Order: sequence, then C-alpha cells, then structure tokens
Amino acid sequence: MDILITGATGTVGGEVLAQLSGSGHRLFAGLRDPAQGGPDGAEPVAVDLASGTGPGRAFDAIFLMRPPQLTDPEPFRRFLDPHDRATRIVLLSVQGAESRGYLPHAKIEAVIRDMGFAHVFVRPSYFMENLTTTLAPELARTGRIYLPAGGLALDWISVRDIAAVIAAALTGQVGHEAVTVSSGRLMDFEAALAAVNRAAGTGFRYVRASLPGYVIHARRQGMGWPMIMVMLLLHFLPRFSRQQATPGDVEAVLGRAPETLEDWAARNRDRLRALAG
Repeated sequence: MDILITGATGTVGGEVLAQLSGSGHRLFAGLRDPAQGGPDGAEPVAVDLASGTGPGRAFDAIFLMRPPQLTDPEPFRRFLDPHDRATRIVLLSVQGAESRGYLPHAKIEAVIRDMGFAHVFVRPSYFMENLTTTLAPELARTGRIYLPAGGLALDWISVRDIAAVIAAALTGQVGHEAVTVSSGRLMDFEAALAAVNRAAGTGFRYVRASLPGYVIHARRQGMGWPMIMVMLLLHFLPRFSRQQATPGDVEAVLGRAPETLEDWAARNRDRLRALAG
C-alpha cells in the first residue's frame, strides 16, 4: 500500500510513521517544503492542508491531521477532491465530535463523509503528551499547571496508543467508520499530577485558575488568541458538560489494554524530570 501521512514531523504523525516503519508499505510524509527533506523511512511529498494543495498523485490510504490554526473545512475538501473515493481516509478527530457539530473536527468529518470516501474517524480523549508539549513551558518555568479547568476530570490516553489505532485503520484492520481511543479512566489534574509525580519522581502541582485570570496570564506569556481559544475548548468548556468514562475501542483494535498514565510517566521519566529541573 502507498500511505500518505500528514503531520509526519509532529508528535502524532511521527509516532504513526514509527508504527508503520518496517510494515512493508510505501510511506510518504506530507510536508509544506519537501525540498528540505523529511523524516527517515518516508518519501517527502508536497502537502499544504491550510491551502488545500496536495502532491498530485494517488494513495491507497491517507492520514489527515487538522493544523491547529485551521478551522475552515473547505481546504480539506480541495485537498481530497482529486482523490479516488475508494482511498481510505483516516482522520485524527476528537472525542465528542459526533455530538458537537461546532467543533472544527466535526466539520471536517462531515466533509469527508459527504464526499463519499471510505473513512475511519479516530476520536481520542485527552493526550497524556500534553504534559510534555502544550503544558511543558509552564511546567518548566514554574513547576505547575495553571488552567481554568477546576475539577474537570479527563480521560488520559497516550499518543502511542492513538498512533497504533491509526496505523491499524490505515492498513484496513479497523472495520468501523469511527473509533474512540480512550482509557475509560477519569482523572482531574490534581489526581493526574499525583500519579505522574509518583511514577516519575517529580513535584508538579496544579493551580486552579479563574477564566479571567487564565486569559490575562496567557496573554502575558505571549499566547495568541487562537491558541487561547483552543486551550479553553480543551480545559474550560468541557466543565459544563457531563463527563463520562468511556472504555473506547483500544482493546478491541489492538488486543491489549491502553497504557496507564502511571506507565506513561515511568516511560517518559527522563523527559518529565528534565522539565522539573
């Protein structure tokens, strides 16, 4: 199979590429500037999802990720339109997209569905890797997480498990049009950081921010308004909806239980300790 992976230099795309390496499939990394080279194990091709342009060739399967700044689904329509509708499209969506039509991911799902593509929507819960990416600067600077999440309980899942499900979907091992990738275990930030601290030997803490306090703090740290809105979508708005533990489809797809937050923290101990200073 010829498989195109967008976001192949990022956290999720890079892990998908790693999962598929050595599988015998021909892998392509979609990059804005392929002349600069791409990750090992994949042939770089020109892809710019923000403008909807692609490499002008066919693939058997395509993994799509939404660029964080992209809220309009139309560039995805332009990118996909030249492709045969039998091409398997695997979209990294988000848990709850099926019932929250206002989410950008839900709008992209609708485009893919309406265009008639064979597809699998992968809907993960909250990434454990947010602790070592999005939230890492605050942890490194202050040793704390400062968010307007209150006591919001989240279902924490590792990128390794998400990528393994995506790899299975790309290679035709998932028979459903949508799968939920979650652990079935809810933990608020206080409990999550306590688990991380035990496993990694760190001393991180969670400080509950008010909505105005968080926005003021984020702006002072140089965060732009689009990213602030993303952070509020993740950590503030879910407080007003009912949170339920969802077992998800990881075990059915992979034949094993999802990784626990404690195991993830132990596996990433060195990186977490580096953040702790």
